[in-house]
Amino acid sequence: MKVLIAEDENISRMVLAKALANHGYEVLQAHDGQEAWDVFQKEKEDIHIAILDWQMPRMDGIELCQKIKDASLSHYVYVIFLTGKKDIDSIVEGLERGADDYLPKPFDRRELLSRLKVGLRLIEFEKALREANVKLHALAITDGLTGISNRRAIFERLRSEISRAVRENSPFCLIMLDIDHFKKVNDIYGHSAGDKVLVEIVNRIKSELRPHDDIGRYGGEEFMVGISKTDSKISRVIAERLRTCICETPFQIEGGKIDVSISLGVVDFMPSRDHDINDLLEAMIKAVDIALYKAKEAGRNRVVYDSVV
Repeated sequence: MKVLIAEDENISRMVLAKALANHGYEVLQAHDGQEAWDVFQKEKEDIHIAILDWQMPRMDGIELCQKIKDASLSHYVYVIFLTGKKDIDSIVEGLERGADDYLPKPFDRRELLSRLKVGLRLIEFEKALREANVKLHALAITDGLTGISNRRAIFERLRSEISRAVRENSPFCLIMLDIDHFKKVNDIYGHSAGDKVLVEIVNRIKSELRPHDDIGRYGGEEFMVGISKTDSKISRVIAERLRTCICETPFQIEGGKIDVSISLGVVDFMPSRDHDINDLLEAMIKAVDIALYKAKEAGRNRVVYDSVV
């Protein structure tokens, strides 16, 4: 683990560096605050602990601490002030300005290592908390069965992409698809087989889309696909491709193969800057839902198109 030492007193800095190096730390040294900031900017993704002298030329420890804390980082940097100040007011000021701990001068090696261990525990805790939050966020926006966006997340993705389409004055296509007679699959072959069919359908659809296209589970057997920068002619080709990738190849389940088809509603639009994003999304969802209904009413396993002005 890399530790940054910013200390203008050569002997004190060398003693600190040697003590840390002897205990497995990789030490980066700076003679003053500005040099320390320059080093930090180059090595910031690897520096996890900073030991800063309070009073240094060109930039003092307080300012340097604030710069480090304000930096955009993927991890926590534990800052320890090294100071000869003994009064409570100074110590409180340092802690309130962003420092995590302080070490009085002259320092005791055992106290230094103990305070570093405290910092390491906090760093590991913050890392675990950050990773847990990432996992929780993923769970909150992901459909547990298929691994794609859930209803809430796909709405947010669509809102974002429609907003971009309006800004860039580029076409956007929304597809809603429904698995034909999916209830029969569950009733005849069981929910486990039904789940396998759902997962395979998603995998097939994803294989036909571009990496940046959006797909989400809208309901039980309904899905939404958002395709940006795609005009009506291409959107029709894509929708037909999605339909055929499902119906032309039987699905393998335990005990045999079954045929599955989907019905699709497709809506596209060419935006203008006058469009309200929320109103436009609502209008598109309403229109694509009607188009899907027409596809099912017309016999299923087909695509019905519409547009939003």
